[in-house]
Amino acid sequence: MNLYVNGDSHSAGHDAGGPSHSYGKHIADWLSADFVCDAIAGCSNDSIISRTLAYLENNTPDYIIIGWSTWERETWRHDDISYNITASGTDTVHPALRAQYKQWVVDSAAPEFQHRKEEENYTKIWQLHQLLKSKNIPHLFFNCYSHFYYVTIHNKPRHDWLDCYVDPYDQWSTYYFWLERKGYTPANPKFYHYGADAHVAWAEFLLPYIKKL
Repeated sequence: MNLYVNGDSHSAGHDAGGPSHSYGKHIADWLSADFVCDAIAGCSNDSIISRTLAYLENNTPDYIIIGWSTWERETWRHDDISYNITASGTDTVHPALRAQYKQWVVDSAAPEFQHRKEEENYTKIWQLHQLLKSKNIPHLFFNCYSHFYYVTIHNKPRHDWLDCYVDPYDQWSTYYFWLERKGYTPANPKFYHYGADAHVAWAEFLLPYIKKL
C-alpha cells in the first residue's frame, strides 16, 4: 500500500521535525502504508499539481493527500530554474526578476488579484479531483490556510467534492485555523508552522476521511 502526500511546508513537516514527523507519516503508519512525501516549502499550487501529475506518470498510489497552499503563490521560470513566489516580499529570485517580483508583491495585495487567483486555483483543483476520480485513485484534499473565501461570500455554485475535500469553504476547516481552535500554537509563528504534536492531532482528524475513501 502506498500513500502519496503533496503540499507545501506544512505537509513537509517544517518545524515539526520534517516529513518523518508530519501528519502524512502518522497516517501512513496507521494504514501500514509506504509513505511518499513530495511536499516542498513555499511552493505554489501549480507546482503541487505539476509534481502530482509527474508522479502519476509512473505510479498509481493507493491514497493521495494534498494540503493546498495559499492562492496567490506562483512558480516562475528563468534560465531553466524555477522560483517559488510568495507575497512575503522576501523570496530569493534571479536579479533579472527582482523588479517584477517587487511589483507583483504590491499587486498581490489588491482584492481583484486575490479574487482572480482564488478562481484560478478553484478551477485547477477541481480538474485534478476529476482526473483522480477518473483514475479511481482515492484522494483527500484540504486547505492549509486559505479557504475559498470569494466563492463563499458571493454565493457562487459549490462543487460536490464527494468527501474528497475537508470543507474547502470554511476557514475553520483549514489546517492552520482548525489547530488554532483546538488550542495549538505555532512552533514557528513567522511561518505559521505547527509542531509535532499538532501534526498528530491533524492526522487523527483526517483519518476518518481517509477511511471513507
